[in-house]
Amino acid sequence: MAGRIPDQFIDELLARTDLTDVVASRISLKKTGQNYSALCPFHNEKSPSFSLNPNKQFYYCFGCGAGGNAISFVMEHDHVDFVDAIETLAKDAGMEVPREQGAPDRYEQNAELLKRLSESSQFYQQQLTQHPDKKKATDYLSKDRGLSGQIAKVFGLGYAPPGWDNLFKKVGTRAESQEQLFLGGMLIEKKDQPGHYYDRFRDRIIFPIRDSRGRVIAFGGRAFGDEKPKYLNSPETPVFQKSQELYGLFEAKQNTPVLDQIIVVEGYMDVIVLAQHGITNAVATLGTSVNSQHIRKLFKLVSKVVLCFDGDKAGRAAAIRGLEASLPVMQDEKQVRFLFLPEGEDPDSLVRKEGKEAFNHRLEDASSLSHVLFDHARNQVTLGDEEGEAQFARNAMEMIRDIPKELTFRSVLIRQLSDQSGIDSETLSNTVFKARRQYTAAPEAHETTQQSHTPPTQSYNEDLPDLSHYDYEPPHSGYDDYRHMDHPTPPAQSNPKGSFKKPFSKKPFSKGKFYNDEPALPPAAPSLSQIKQATLCLLLHPHIAKEIDVPDPLINQANEELQVFCKIWRFFTKHPTKNTGNLLGEMTDSFTISSIYALLNHKDATTKQKITNAKQEVLDMILALEKNLGLNSSIARLKNRGNESIKDINSQQELRNLMDLIRQKKS
Repeated sequence: MAGRIPDQFIDELLARTDLTDVVASRISLKKTGQNYSALCPFHNEKSPSFSLNPNKQFYYCFGCGAGGNAISFVMEHDHVDFVDAIETLAKDAGMEVPREQGAPDRYEQNAELLKRLSESSQFYQQQLTQHPDKKKATDYLSKDRGLSGQIAKVFGLGYAPPGWDNLFKKVGTRAESQEQLFLGGMLIEKKDQPGHYYDRFRDRIIFPIRDSRGRVIAFGGRAFGDEKPKYLNSPETPVFQKSQELYGLFEAKQNTPVLDQIIVVEGYMDVIVLAQHGITNAVATLGTSVNSQHIRKLFKLVSKVVLCFDGDKAGRAAAIRGLEASLPVMQDEKQVRFLFLPEGEDPDSLVRKEGKEAFNHRLEDASSLSHVLFDHARNQVTLGDEEGEAQFARNAMEMIRDIPKELTFRSVLIRQLSDQSGIDSETLSNTVFKARRQYTAAPEAHETTQQSHTPPTQSYNEDLPDLSHYDYEPPHSGYDDYRHMDHPTPPAQSNPKGSFKKPFSKKPFSKGKFYNDEPALPPAAPSLSQIKQATLCLLLHPHIAKEIDVPDPLINQANEELQVFCKIWRFFTKHPTKNTGNLLGEMTDSFTISSIYALLNHKDATTKQKITNAKQEVLDMILALEKNLGLNSSIARLKNRGNESIKDINSQQELRNLMDLIRQKKS
């Protein structure tokens, strides 16, 4: 049933759902006082930092900042969207999800089509284990491609045996089923014989393409030898749009314990072989370049996207298309990085040759978006004088202006460009550019037909099907929940003069100023004051409170930051065995609670969690405040004594000492 889920139902669902049961069914919890603790399921850690408060029905991780209620936990842990999480919890609670009046979504409109596609996938998987010619398929997968039976099962690989009507006879037993299979691109209509069909996929390894819920929405098929086309994909259908899909995303969500980044590669086998080697967070586009819709979709799941390309000219051209597709949808706290492989290698071959660890090292060394942007802008410059430097600045700004104006990241890039070009940031920001021409992707060599939502009329001439009706495409695919699909974005733009004179490198540019170390991305959040830094240390290392003494003059200060620190210090001093989860569970002051959450969510929290000198950092803060407090008191006392008292030798020396302290404070 379509339509919006009423807020009242969501409130009732949360009221009837015990967060402890939800979490305990997915991870191991340990009772710690009134709360529960566990190893956080959202990041790798060796000591528990995940805390659950059963009374207030919320959880929080002091290591990575994850927190929320039962709905957010299911979304993050199960890698599902909001609606799926609601439906999961409702099913467990024995409740039916109501919907407000609305038009049915495309999946509900095509429920029968999805059933036929699911049945087709099951048929192909059965043929891989039961068909008389199965050895041809299993030998190809195991001996030629080195895949295990387990990884084939994870990705639902199958076999379409030779013959024109295997699937037709098995799944298309009724006229209605035949129509649905044709609508789903599984059958091709014979020429001059309307209503008569034959199988699209024949004598091929089959790769099912799944949506975010694991429903099969399309297929890819690979020939065994040099037959043409080598790769064949389903045409676009009411439930499948290739420009909006990513192959392997469902499997990545299901099989990656901590999904914090996603690697975008170019083919089915790249995704599968990487997964077999333990790199389960790879996806592939479906015969198209990476576009803004892909990046936007991935940003909903992860904070970091790595675009992986071959190191040849075509790979660099694809990287620029990926760069320009990323710019309009960039977000603060998100990253896009670029991994260029050695020429002649792809992820499949490279991970077999080097192994998981070496491949992960390459991922860690991937180039930042800013580096690729400036490198590309520099490579388009042909002049080695001031005019060339000006053109470099214009090239870079033409791309930077595509980033949303409100982003801090945009300001960071403009400031960095100013450092490199010598042009002040305001001038760069106010420069008016002509509209860039769209970066037109070269047609895929394997793509021969323009597809629409409805499969084109196919033909059958006497005994042989017309191969020109194949949708000739490479090994890519994907999916998403259409109810939450944003509108597709236009093709990414680019400067038509763009060319590659040299490979992208990690070296600084030879002209202009450049950072030897790439800027940290995403842009840093505002730095914390010394008091807040100490407060964060106390929250993450509460055991140090009993070893710290806070003087009464500081406790009595009216400073809000200091008052929050003192409340936290008093709690941990009084309850030395309790942690920050206990503190949040027992704290009633809303201002203090919001201050604690803000600190725990700050970027410095991860660093403070790992430091070994937390106690000293807190003591340094107290000492600095004491010095400042003493300085202010002495100045006030001298002022009260009047000018005559300063003629006294002791007072003069005290004044000199105060002036030294003031100078030190200013420096």
